[in-house]
Amino acid sequence: GNQLSGQVPPELGKLGDLRTLYLRDNQLSGQIPPELGNLDDLKSLYLDQNQLGGEIPSKLGDLDNLELLNLSENQLNGLIPPELGSMDRLNELYLHINQLSGEIPPELGGLEFLSWLTFGRNQLSGSIPPELGSLDRLEGLILYQNQLSGEIPPELGKLSNLKRLILNHNRLSGEIPPELGNLPNLKWLYLHENQLSGEIPPELGKLNNLEQVYLGGNQLTGCIPRNLRDVPDNDLADLELPFCGR
Repeated sequence: GNQLSGQVPPELGKLGDLRTLYLRDNQLSGQIPPELGNLDDLKSLYLDQNQLGGEIPSKLGDLDNLELLNLSENQLNGLIPPELGSMDRLNELYLHINQLSGEIPPELGGLEFLSWLTFGRNQLSGSIPPELGSLDRLEGLILYQNQLSGEIPPELGKLSNLKRLILNHNRLSGEIPPELGNLPNLKWLYLHENQLSGEIPPELGKLNNLEQVYLGGNQLTGCIPRNLRDVPDNDLADLELPFCGR
């Protein structure tokens, strides 16, 4: 927050005892130096809200002790390196609001301590890897405004700690998996503005902690599970479907 400009110095990679590197909210440009991958003791890396470009260095996957990686709100492009799936202690991963493309690496499904994965507002394509269903500590899966296609993996129904599932404004197709009704802690369910079809699974009516549900802008048919009308914030009227039962 000091209006710093110029590039991130690669010499920072020599600070072997560094635990936190906090450079967010500046005007830094250029690429992320791969030398930052030499910071073996680093636990937090904040480079968000800058003007950084180029690709994410695969060398960052060597940060075995990293718990938080925030590269959001930059101009990063290219692929998400599969090497990021090697950061065994990673708890939070924020890459939203960039220009990243390609597919989400299935290797990220090995990040057993991950609680937040935020990739919204990029140009990601391909399908959502079913391997993400192994992230049993995940609380937020946020993939809105990309070009993701294919079906929503039923494996996401295994994410028992999930609170936010944000998949809106993509190209997802097929039916809504009934397995999503197995998410007891889910509070936000955003599936609107996709190409989903078929009936709304009655299992969604079991989501007693829902605070927001958005399903509009799809080709859904049938009826709406009656319990969903008690969700405080919803767009169910836009569906122009009746509620199930009398």
